[in-house]
Amino acid sequence: MNIANQFKGLPMESLIGGPLKAACEANVLMARATSDYINDVGFNQIVDADGNVTPGAPRMVDFAFERPGADAEGNPTIELVKIKVPILAIVPIPNLQVNTVDVTFDMEVKNSMSSTEKMDMAASLEASASVGIGPFSASVKITGSVSSSKENTRSSDSSAKYHVAVNAQNFGMPEGLARVLDLMSQAAAPRRIEQYKPNADGEIERDDQGNPTETPVILDNTDTPVEE
Repeated sequence: MNIANQFKGLPMESLIGGPLKAACEANVLMARATSDYINDVGFNQIVDADGNVTPGAPRMVDFAFERPGADAEGNPTIELVKIKVPILAIVPIPNLQVNTVDVTFDMEVKNSMSSTEKMDMAASLEASASVGIGPFSASVKITGSVSSSKENTRSSDSSAKYHVAVNAQNFGMPEGLARVLDLMSQAAAPRRIEQYKPNADGEIERDDQGNPTETPVILDNTDTPVEE
């Protein structure tokens, strides 16, 4: 048996190219999922007259927090700062990509043949004779056997192992989107700063609905009072 013939007809293009093609298609699907996530979560959806949906303005999240301050006379105050932040800047963005594909194909073919020949044919011969000459006599006895046999043994073994290892990694936010969000974050200065006088507990006085009861002093980004 020719061992080389055992490897003929193997679909090497499929064995090697199949996993690589599947990894490429998986990357395309995951890139599309990232794009859909950014459009659906990060931007308001606008529906035109034909029913087509297009991304609109980015979705913003309102934040409000309190910080200590002081008025023009140096008296302690509480400043209520209100800002807007892009939602994409505060939520994780799925960006999963296949980065390594390892294809291992091992095929082992074993072929062995043994031949044993020996004579093992059961045949025997026995003869005897006596001869006498004068006072002398002799006897002869002949015995013989022949054996013959033939034995052939052949064995073959083949085995194959096919292993595909795929590793995927979340690459986080795309660099281009990160730069855009950095610009938006830099522009996300406080939209409104309200200055209040604290009550006896050091808090802003609020009504039952949680709204401040005092009319605040409006400040700009430099803590300078402005008129509305």
